[in-house]
Amino acid sequence: MMLHSSHFSSEEKLMIRELKNKIRKESNVKEKKELERQLNRLIEKAFIKKQLLRRKDL
Repeated sequence: MMLHSSHFSSEEKLMIRELKNKIRKESNVKEKKELERQLNRLIEKAFIKKQLLRRKDL
């Protein structure tokens, strides 16, 4: 399932945007990997939250 912008709150969108910018600018490979992990965790949490909300509606 593809994530859509509606899966994210405005705060989450802002945090995702900031992390993506940091990842683009980072030259240290280890630091870049850590930022990517943070981004993935944030996206996973948003996805799970959306799924839980959807289940409550059913």
